[in-house]
Amino acid sequence: MTSAAAEDEVDAGCCTIMQGDVSSLDLPKETYDLATAFETIYFWPGLDRCFDQVAGILKPGGWFMICNESDGTDASSLKYEKIIDGMKIYTAQEIEAALEKAGFTEVRTNHHGSKSWMCVLAMNPA
Repeated sequence: MTSAAAEDEVDAGCCTIMQGDVSSLDLPKETYDLATAFETIYFWPGLDRCFDQVAGILKPGGWFMICNESDGTDASSLKYEKIIDGMKIYTAQEIEAALEKAGFTEVRTNHHGSKSWMCVLAMNPA
């Protein structure tokens, strides 16, 4: 989608763009069917608190999808933790454990065949 097309969707009321703090979401509880995080959890201030917040805004049966280009095991990506202040690259196991601690179920991780890319999907059973 182009920027112009996205702007048209916002103008038509099909989409709302908001900025906020994932560790303290000011959104209505149990409202959303899907939450996504593309290349962002590297900078979230603690997965446990943030995943709790995401769980709170998802409807029962809602899904949370996390996509990262690094699964925390490749040296080429880990170098960025040292040069970008506040960056933390998590392994699939760390993400899965934090999701389960926040109450998510049906947690599953898919990896790219030849790269360290991963996608983690989890359901909010609440």
